[in-house]
Amino acid sequence: MTRAQHGIGSIDLDRRGFLGLVAAGSVTVMGALAGCGTGGSGSDASASAAGTSKKALSGRHLTFVGDDAFAPYRYVQKTKSGKKKVVGLDIAIADELARHLGFTYEFEAQEFSATLASVQSSDTSFTMAMSSNKEREKTFDFTRGYYEPRVGVLTLGGKAVTSVDDLKGKSIACTTGTVQNKFVEAVLPDGDIHTYDGGTQCLQEVLAGRIDAYLCDGAEGQSMRDANKGLVLGLLDRKDTQDYVGVYRVMATKGATFVKAFDQEIGKMLKDGTLDAHIKKYVGADFAWGDDVSAAGSATEGVK
Repeated sequence: MTRAQHGIGSIDLDRRGFLGLVAAGSVTVMGALAGCGTGGSGSDASASAAGTSKKALSGRHLTFVGDDAFAPYRYVQKTKSGKKKVVGLDIAIADELARHLGFTYEFEAQEFSATLASVQSSDTSFTMAMSSNKEREKTFDFTRGYYEPRVGVLTLGGKAVTSVDDLKGKSIACTTGTVQNKFVEAVLPDGDIHTYDGGTQCLQEVLAGRIDAYLCDGAEGQSMRDANKGLVLGLLDRKDTQDYVGVYRVMATKGATFVKAFDQEIGKMLKDGTLDAHIKKYVGADFAWGDDVSAAGSATEGVK
């Protein structure tokens, strides 16, 4: 897949318009999005790579499963011609992996709550922006980290929430099963916590005044804040969250044969600055790795 086909070279989406599109449920089916290399219309880059025998995954066709309302990692963009496609940091990285390793892939949009089951049931599927933990490692294999997140707190007006103490006494929304969900349940076991299937639902609860705070990925919160007047974003210190929120990795079912190749290629992109270039573009310079990539770690023992 080429960057041009995914629109990676010219992202000009109005974020307010993006959230309105997502809220309307405009894109929910696999294959409806332009720019995803399906078997019948794969991109020139992927098709060319697949025909090169030296590529580690030449001829393989995979499925990227994930939420398409998770800016800046994955979100729907409307082109000038009126077509819709999914773009973002994760798509840019998946395109890089496809180009270097020789596989093609299609993107299948699903709510986060359905993603784990979909990936677990297929040895040709993967998802991204996932943190590993002992529970998940029983069922899934992971690459080393490609991005180090921060936990964000979105509120409607008021002072930015920047500590766990600031969350006490507030009603809190989070997406079911995410690391943010598990983090807040661990640090505030008696907290007023409400879980929803997707980030858009959490956001709407805050905007409607029914929930005080949405605990989210910091970069996702940054995008939502920019798109909605009145929202305030606070970022929790990494020291407070590091025991619960790990780096983002590519995740696949246990034993998936492509994970090792993914891991090795991500290691190369960490070293040569490719990942930082994409992170700066889609998230911001403050979220880049810089000279210290030690937190990225390596692939889990099961895929080495």
